[in-house]
Parts: sequence; C-alpha cells; structure tokens
Amino acid sequence: MKPKKKDFKRLIKAAKHQFDTLQPSDIRNDKFKATYLEFDGYLDLFTTIEALMNVSILATQGDSYCPPHIKDHGKDIRKTLELAQKLLPFDEGEFLDDVNSIIKHSE
Repeated sequence: MKPKKKDFKRLIKAAKHQFDTLQPSDIRNDKFKATYLEFDGYLDLFTTIEALMNVSILATQGDSYCPPHIKDHGKDIRKTLELAQKLLPFDEGEFLDDVNSIIKHSE
C-alpha cells in the first residue's frame, strides 16, 4: 500500500520541528555539529574536555586509586554525565516514533 500524501506532510512537519540535534557543519559539507552543546566560555569548554579525559582515566584504573592531577573526580563524573545528557536527542526520538507509526499505518 502506498503511503498517503498527508502522512508525508505530517512527517515533513515533524522533521522540521523535532529533527534538530545535528545540523550541517559550516566548515565541511559531509559533517554535522551538535546544536545543544553550550559552554560559558573557553574555560568551561576546557574543563569539560578535561572532565571527559579524567573520567576516562578513572574508568581505566580499575581500582580506587585517583591520580594526583585529578582534583575533583566527583565533579568530573558529573560534568561528563551532563554532557552525555545534552547529547540525548529526545525530540528526534519523538520524530522517529512518528515515522514508525506512519510506516505501520501505511502497511
């Protein structure tokens, strides 16, 4: 069975409003950038990158030893989880649910 024209219109409308976690890169045509990442400035960006590296170091240790250069591992873990949370595309999940519903109804 062919999908209906109104289903496609509904899909396009949903895509415009919900499919926005990744946007085309301004630098390269074949790349995308995350739109929900925001930083207070360069220092916040650098501390977030440092937190990602520190959590990775802690994860590979396999014991309770904390290297001396990692000052606040709790804060690093929190910043890492906050970054991962910002990358979760819930709006796009709703869009994909809409697409799935349209496909099921068109079969």
